[in-house]
Parts: sequence; structure tokens; C-alpha cells
Amino acid sequence: MKSSNPILATVLMAVFSSGALAEDATLEEIQVNATSDKPGLNLKKQNNTGSRLGLTAKETPASVETLDIQTIRQRGDISIREAVTRTTGITDISTIGNGQSFSSRGFTGNNSVAQAEDGVRLMTGAGTLTYPSDAWGYERIEVLRGPASVLFGDGSAGGIINSVRKQPSRDASLEALVGAGSYGAYRAALGGTGAIGEIGAFRIDASVLGGNGYISRGDYDSKKLMTSFSFAPTDNLKIGFTLDHAEDSPTANLGSPLINGHLSRSLRSRNYNVADNKLDFVDSRARAKIEWEISPQLTFRNESYWFKSDREWRNAEAFMFQPATHTVRRSSFTAIEHAQKQIGNRAELISQQDWFGHQNRFSAGWEIMRSEFQHRNIHGNSSATDTIPAAGFNPGLFISLNPVTRNYDGTIRQQAFFAEDAFSLTNRWKLIAGVRKEFIHTDSEDFRNAANEVRDNFSPVTWRLGTIFDTSENTSIYGQISRGTDPVTNLLGLNLDNARFSLTRSRQAEIGIKQSLESIKGEWTLALYHIAKDDIITRDPVTPSTSIQGGSQSSRGIEFATTFYPVERWRVDFNATLLNARFDELREAVGSPASSVSRAGNTPLNVPEKVANAWVYYQAPAWEAGIGARYVGKRYANNANNVSLAGYTVYDASAAWHVNKQMTLRANIRNLTDKFYAALAYGSTQHIIGAPRQLEFTAEFRY
Repeated sequence: MKSSNPILATVLMAVFSSGALAEDATLEEIQVNATSDKPGLNLKKQNNTGSRLGLTAKETPASVETLDIQTIRQRGDISIREAVTRTTGITDISTIGNGQSFSSRGFTGNNSVAQAEDGVRLMTGAGTLTYPSDAWGYERIEVLRGPASVLFGDGSAGGIINSVRKQPSRDASLEALVGAGSYGAYRAALGGTGAIGEIGAFRIDASVLGGNGYISRGDYDSKKLMTSFSFAPTDNLKIGFTLDHAEDSPTANLGSPLINGHLSRSLRSRNYNVADNKLDFVDSRARAKIEWEISPQLTFRNESYWFKSDREWRNAEAFMFQPATHTVRRSSFTAIEHAQKQIGNRAELISQQDWFGHQNRFSAGWEIMRSEFQHRNIHGNSSATDTIPAAGFNPGLFISLNPVTRNYDGTIRQQAFFAEDAFSLTNRWKLIAGVRKEFIHTDSEDFRNAANEVRDNFSPVTWRLGTIFDTSENTSIYGQISRGTDPVTNLLGLNLDNARFSLTRSRQAEIGIKQSLESIKGEWTLALYHIAKDDIITRDPVTPSTSIQGGSQSSRGIEFATTFYPVERWRVDFNATLLNARFDELREAVGSPASSVSRAGNTPLNVPEKVANAWVYYQAPAWEAGIGARYVGKRYANNANNVSLAGYTVYDASAAWHVNKQMTLRANIRNLTDKFYAALAYGSTQHIIGAPRQLEFTAEFRY
């Protein structure tokens, strides 16, 4: 793969001289040399995202990956999306409109790549998800690639990203972080845990961050508080509560206009948004969980939750450069407000009991959820435009032809039965199956046209069947087939046009191998897969103005990931993905009067077909250093594939000094070479430019 040369070069270019051995950093030496505690792919650790049966990643016949907080911190990643996009095949396609969003295995967006916290999802409203965003307070991030509907419901054909929070402990500890960096960046965080009385424990994590941003008027700030409490009244009963609140105001970065179809470095730091722009996300969450060990073979779990999310936007979102006058024409003056609430409960029984002399694990449960969504915006503001100079301009104010009013309310009531089983045919061979039956009822009330009121019902069945065979103690081969569903649009925002459509159907076949290499202290995985999604929206070839179901898209690819320790104190992380994503059947309307054009054979927008990540670390008792690279291949900005974004490689570096067991000083450099590149297309006339070189210093404390 020609484009992977920068990645391979990275593996060879990191050479660091050894540091002096510090006696008070002995614990760091133990952590580096203890195989069971070493960061890596975590194949032999339990993974709760690939299965609810307590299986390890090695026992799960699927592509699952765990990213631990130690690795996240070593790489200098602050947000969930920064950390996740260093895992295998995941790329960031976040914009101000969708909050945070990802591409995986050829499928994109929050209706295809799901997100969860501790295994519980917030339904997607108008394509937007905003929590969790900051990685502080989390123990690890687990990723399941490929259809995840059996465990997490519809909207997960590409996979799911699950952020697992740190748990309360009766052993008192405290950790803190303070940092500062380029463009006025700052952050501070505090986390602590300890005992409550004789039976309880608590954990509190708080963080704040902010800065000026790397574009003009790019101010941002974020703050959150996470609280957890656990109690064990008896040896077989555990009760837990969490209560969180987060406020996030990220930079409203809408990109730069293209000049003759290309980005200009001279526009890199310019912000063409209005001066009174607004981008605010507020998320609150409460959860209660009970785990009762009825017997050594049977456990009952019940989890109740309440989520609330409020979001507000006010921006000029479309920019077009006008070369004749050297000005920028602004349009799409948009003001939107979301108010979303969700309540739910999930109950399940987990059994670990031999069947016919064979080890068996079984779980079954029932989930019920209700989500309410209110959408408000400016109606009839599409004609608002203005023009400003391309340089030396007054950003001006938001143009509003009408006030923000109620647009529509959407409600989902959902129930689901799910079951999963892992049956050991022999000590080395397991069969794993899962099924989920959902009953979804949606209501949508249109406040601008009462005739658009919609009620609809869906009852999909999704399933997964897999097998995994241990060829040795450290090597497993597996295969699986699975079925999933995705909505054609947000179920919380159905209208008359799309309510007549059923859910799209996805199917996947995957085979792979997972191996722990004791001789060189490492792990690696290899997966080959094929996913197809049917019934996507396409245009009627006879009547191009009419949308119908009948389109299809597919992807097939190969994924490789490894962490290994070739010699003492050195660690190498590497992953790479090659895929072929295409529309098998899709027609789009073009022109006026409309005619339809086939996009069959084209690549879906925002899907890179080559992705790779690499990190090389040197870890001495008193200090550590590392250098890494992220490669994202060519992507397209539309389904016609006539607007493309070039592939890019960005290098990062980090170094840390363990002053003693309680304190670490760390320096991180992001985009080491100050690479100028297009990170994402935002419409056909503007692209979002990737962040320039940034330097950050942090001090970490542990007690």
C-alpha cells in the first residue's frame, strides 16, 4: 500500500536514548514488565461491548477492541473522538451539526455507527449526539466493529463505541491533572474515590477545559461533573447510582471556502462565521443499577436511566468564495434548538450452568425505553444571505428573517427482548448466538403543517451466530454472520415523506484470527469481512422526483491490529484497514426538471478506503517518550465522487518524566510537522481544515 509508507517510516524513526533509573519510580518498571498489566489489545480481558456474557475479547467471535486510559493519556488525546480514531478503521466525521460522529467499515454517521456509555445508548435526535465528549473519568473505550443490533438495537450497522467509566472503590485514591497549551488552551481535572461507611464507596470526577481555538474567534469551553456511588448491603447484592452533568461549547468551525476547487493556506485561521454565533450542548444523566447474585450460577441485573440533552445553534453555515470580487458569500443562516429526554429500564438474567456436561453461559432480558424530542428552528430563513471581504472583514451579525419557533415533536416508545448464549462444544470450541426482537412505535407532530402528523410501527428481528476455536492456548480463529437494522432517517423526526419507509437491513459475514504472542510479549488480530445494507433510499428511475427504497451499498475489507514489545522497554502499536466501499444500487436526482443518475460503483461520501495508525514508545522507569502517525486515505465529498479530499498523514509526539510515584510531567505535540490538510468536507464549496501544530504541557498527580 503506497500510502502506508509514512506510517511504516514512523515505526523506524523513533529512537530515544535511555534515562537514568529513578529508585522511586519502581512501580512504573513493574507495570511495564508485567505481561498481564501491559497496555495492548487486551485480548484476555473481559469485554462488555462484544457480549453481555462476561466473555473476553479472545472468546468473542467479532472484531472488538479495547483502548485503556493509560494509552489514551500517553498519546495526549483529550476527547473521546481523538482517542477512538486511533483504533482500527474508525475515522472522525464530526461537524457542528452532528456533535460527534464516526465512519466505520464503509458506513457513516450516528444512524450507522452507534455510541454508548457503560452499554446504554441515547437515541439519536436529528442526527446529533454530544455526550460523552471528554475522556476524563473513563477507564477504557471499547469498540465493536460491524453490526451491533443484537446487543444495542437499530442504528449500528457499522459498529458501536462504548465509553466505560471508572468505578467507585473503597480503597481511597486521588488523581488530578492541570495543563496548558497553544492557542490559549487550558484544562484541569480532578478524580477521587473512597469508602462510604461500612458498605459503600463513591467516585467523583470533574474536568474543565477551554481555549481560543486555532481559528479566529474560535473560543471553546467545556466542563463536566461525574458522580458514582455503590453499595453492597450483602455479599450477593450490589446497588449503584450515577449522576452526571456536562456543558460543552465547542468551536463552531464550519470550514473555509474553496478557491478554484482547492483549499488555500492563507484562509487557514480565518473564521467566516457571524460574530454572535452560538453552539451550546448541555447533557444531564442519572442511572440506578442493581446486581443480585441469586446463586453461584444465576445473576439478575436491572438498570434504570434518565437522560436529558439540550442543544442550541446559531450560525451562518455556507461559504462560497467569489473570485471576481475576492469576497465570500454567506448563506444558510441557521438557528436550531433541541430538547431531548429519555427514560428506560433494562432487566436481564445471566446464567452460568453446564448443559449436558458442557459449559454454557446464557442471558436473556427485556428493555423498555421512551424518548421525547423537540425540534425548534427558524422557518423560512433560507433566502438570507450576505457578502463579506475574504480578508480584513467585519464578521457581522446573524441574519434572522423570522423568530425561532417550534417545528416538530418526536416520540419513540421501544421495547425489546434479547437473548444470548455461549455454548462450549469442547474446551476449545464455542458456539455463540444472539437474537433481539424489537417493538418500536414512533409519533411525530408537525407544528407547521398538521397534516404531516405521523405514527408508525417497526418490529425488526436481528441476530448473530458465531463460532470460535482455540487452536492453542494463545490463538483463536473465528467466524460469524449477523443481521442488523438502521433507520433511513432519524426515528425521532419522521415525516410523511419518510414514514412510509421500513428500516434498512444489514448483513455481515466475518472471519478472523486473534493471537497472543508470549515469546515477544504482544498480541495481534486479523479480520476479513463483508457487509451489505439493503433498502437504502434511492430515486425512482421512472419518476426521479420520487424517493423509493431499493438502493443498496456494501463494503468488504481487511483489518489488522497489533501491539507488541519487541525488546525491553519498547512498545509498538499498529493498525491498518483496507476496504472497498461502494453503492451497489443508488440513483440520485439531478437538474431541473429532475432526472436520475446512477451512482452504482461509487464510494459513499466521507469513507476513506485506507486507514492506518502507528505509535512507537520507549518506556524507562523514570521517563517515557513516543511518536505516532495517523493516516487517512482519499475520501469523497459527494456520492457523485467528483469532489475529493486528498489523503493525509499527521504525526504526533509525546514525552513524560515520572518525577516520583505521585507526579508526572508530560509534553504532547499534535501535528508535529504542521501538516496542512482537509479533515472533512462541509458541503460542496467549503472544507474543514485540520488543526495545525499544537503543543501542550500537563502535570499529572496520583495519591
